[in-house]
Parts: sequence; structure tokens; C-alpha cells
Amino acid sequence: MDDKVRPIDVTTVQERVYQELRNALYQGRFMPGEVLTIRALAAALGTSPMPVREAIQRLVTENALTQLPNRTFQVAALTLENYDEWIRLRCEIEGYAAERAAMRATPKICAELRKINNAFGKTIEVRDAAGMLEGNQHFHFAVYEAAQSDALLKIIGSLWLRFGPVLAFVQHVEGSIEMFRRGVVVHERVIAAMERRDVEEARFALALDIRAAAAWFRRHHFGATYEAQPELTPRRGVGRRQ
Repeated sequence: MDDKVRPIDVTTVQERVYQELRNALYQGRFMPGEVLTIRALAAALGTSPMPVREAIQRLVTENALTQLPNRTFQVAALTLENYDEWIRLRCEIEGYAAERAAMRATPKICAELRKINNAFGKTIEVRDAAGMLEGNQHFHFAVYEAAQSDALLKIIGSLWLRFGPVLAFVQHVEGSIEMFRRGVVVHERVIAAMERRDVEEARFALALDIRAAAAWFRRHHFGATYEAQPELTPRRGVGRRQ
């Protein structure tokens, strides 16, 4: 359990426990279906059980965890059906966030995104599995924060709480390095679209990043492929959302 979460500063213990557990779920440090106990988490975090119990209850309310009859908690399980649903939702909602981000992009924002993506690329080359997952999350949420919508951030955060543990499998699948390398390239495409304030391309590139990685994972984990693969170029003439 010690390698799942990190010890925290106890000065703001309740919120920090919650945020650390959220990040652990976002970054795939817990496996889908993994069973958690308050005592083990408290020991790993270096806190008493009380703040962990409160954080766990918040995550249960957010449907990221399920409470089991024996006072343990389970990370959301992974099925082919809910996997496909999460991907569709992510493409729509996060693609829209990329549109908004492109409309509001500044040179400073784009420079910061490129810095984050370059750091992400370096973690791939040294095969730092934890760094790759953290770097990918950092890039995506930097784009979504640029959309300047608290409502969108909350919705996306909820999706990542349930989808993030899927990423735990990626670390154990041969060939995942190439999938992450392709992600760096597509991230650059998102940045370039934001620099041009091309909202259609930004939306498409962000959704492409999600769907390309999802198709790779679906094939390796479930042994199945999508009925329709992502298009290679965005469709033009689609009305822009405000």
C-alpha cells in the first residue's frame, strides 16, 4: 500500500488526504475493483483514520468508491460497457473544454502547456511509469483549467475519478511506451490548435488523444476494437460552441 499514496503534511490534513486520494485515482495508482481499508490508507498516508474516513465518504458520494458490507471500500470495477460509456462522455465533455480553452488561449498558457508536455515526454523516455501518468493528467487538466469553467472542471473531475484507475493497467501492458509517445505528439497538436485559436481542431485533437489511447487499451485489455476508429482529420463546418 505504501507505493499507492504519499505521506502528507498534516497541517491541513482533511483536505490534503482527500486531494491525495483523488490524485491517486486520477493517476491510476489504484486498480479497478481494488479493495481499500481505512486502516491501511491511514498508515500509508501517515495520518489517523478519521480524516481518511471522511475523505473516503466524500469519494463514495462522488461514485468513485463503493462501500462494501465488511467496512471496506472498492474502487469502481471495469467492464467493457462502462468503459465505452466513459470514453464517449470524455470525448464530448473534454473536447468541449478544449474548445473553450482554445477561445481563451494566450501565449503564456500555450507556453506553459508546452512545458508540461515536454516534461511528460521526458518521463516517457526514462520509462518513469508514475511520472507518465502524472504528466498526462497534468497536461489534460491544464487544458481544462484554461477553459475557465468551474462547472466543467467538476464534471471532468468526476469522470476522471471513475476512469483514472483504468490507467493502472497500462503500466503492465507491453508496448504502452509507444502509446504514451503518440500522446505527446497529439498533445502538441492540441497546443498548436490553441495557439491558432482553432476551436474545431482543438476539440478534435483532444478527443483524438482520448480515443486513440482508449482504442489501444481496449484492444490490449478486452481484446476488442471500436466499431468506428477516430477520423484522421477534423470535420469542418461544424457550428462552434460558445
